[in-house]
Amino acid sequence: MRSYLNTRLKYLLIDDMKSMSSMIKQVAKDPIIALDIEGNGRHRYPERICLMQLASATRIYIVDPIAKIDMTPLCELIENQDVIKVMHSVSYDVRCLRREWGITINNLFDAAIAASFLGLKKTGLATVIQEILEIKIEKSKTLQRSDWTIRPLNKESVLYAATDVAHLINLRSELTKRLKAIGRYDWVQEECQRQVTATFKSTDPEIDFFSVKGSGILDPPQMSVLKSLSKLRIKHAVFRDKPLYKILTDKTLVELAQANPSIPLSLDNLGPFAFQPLKTELLTAIKNGLNAPPVSRPRTARRSVMNLVQKKRLELLKSWRRDLGSSLEIDPSLVWPTASLERIARDITTLKTEPHSVEVRNWQTKKFLENMYGFIHKHGLNERAIKE
Repeated sequence: MRSYLNTRLKYLLIDDMKSMSSMIKQVAKDPIIALDIEGNGRHRYPERICLMQLASATRIYIVDPIAKIDMTPLCELIENQDVIKVMHSVSYDVRCLRREWGITINNLFDAAIAASFLGLKKTGLATVIQEILEIKIEKSKTLQRSDWTIRPLNKESVLYAATDVAHLINLRSELTKRLKAIGRYDWVQEECQRQVTATFKSTDPEIDFFSVKGSGILDPPQMSVLKSLSKLRIKHAVFRDKPLYKILTDKTLVELAQANPSIPLSLDNLGPFAFQPLKTELLTAIKNGLNAPPVSRPRTARRSVMNLVQKKRLELLKSWRRDLGSSLEIDPSLVWPTASLERIARDITTLKTEPHSVEVRNWQTKKFLENMYGFIHKHGLNERAIKE
C-alpha cells in the first residue's frame, strides 16, 4: 500500500484567457481527461460552480470560473464526443454543468459506477482508489465542505481539489481492464450514458415549495401560506447569498404555515425575522398566503395494495434477483429494477413489455431476461400455482 500525500501535486491555475487557451492547446489532442467540480451549495444561494479540476495524463489544471473568464473552450471540450471524460459519482456534476452552462458530459466514464459493477460495496473515491490502485489518499471532510466561493484560493484547499482528479485516468485504465475481463464493460457504458441524459427538476418558486420537507401534513389553505413563505425565503437567500436553510429551515416554514393567525407568532427559530423590519415582512407573507386561493398538492397515481398472491410473487422475484446478484457479487439492485419487479408481480403478463420500460437497461435484458423466464417457469409464478 502506497500512501499518497497531496503536497507532492503540481498544478497550473487557470484564471485568465491566456492560461485557458494554453491549457486547451495542451489537452486538445489527449484522448482522455479527468474532471471534477466544486460548488458552493452548502454556503450560498443560488449554487454556483466555483472550481473545476482537470487532469491530463501529465498535468493537473485548476480552473477558476469565478475569475470571470470565458468558459466556452472548456465547455466545448466537455461536450467533445471524441474525448473520454473520467469522473467519479457524476450525478451532482451533471446537474451543475447543465444548470450553469447548459452542457452535457459526452463520452463519460464514471469510476463509481464502474466500481459498483466490480462488486465494491463502498464506492467513495478514496475507497475505490485504495482498493483498485492500492494508493491511500488524504480526504478531509472539512476541506470538502469548504466555501469554494472565497478568494484568494487557499493552497491547502486547492491541493485537496487537485487530488480528486490526480488518479482518475490510471483508475479508469485498471477498472476498464477488470470490467472487460468479466464482460461488464458494456454495462458500465450504458449506465454512464443514462447518467448524462437523466432529466432533473429545475428550480421554480411556483412549485418548489411542494418539496419542503414535512409539507405533506398541510391542508390546501396552509399550503398557500407555505408557498408565500417559500418565496420570501428564496428572495432573502438570493439577497444575502446564503443557502435556504440558513434563512429559514423547512421545519420552521411548516410550523409557520400551521400557525393560528389569531395567536401571536412564537419567535423561536426565526432568526432576524423575529425582529423589525423583517418581522413585518414575514407577517405580510403569511397574510398574503392566507388571502390567496388554497393550493392543492399535485395528485400522484396511487398503486393499489398488493393482494397475497402478488406479494408472494414479488417475494419470489426478489429472491431470484438477490441470488443472482450474490452469484455475480454485485448489489442485487443492479440485476433488475424494483419498479419493474413490482409491475410483474402485480400482473405477470407485463413481462412481455417490461424489457421496453424506461427503468430496464438493455444489458439487463440481454443478460438476465432469459434467466428470469426460466425462474418464472420453474416456480410456476401464476396465481393458481402460488395459491396451491
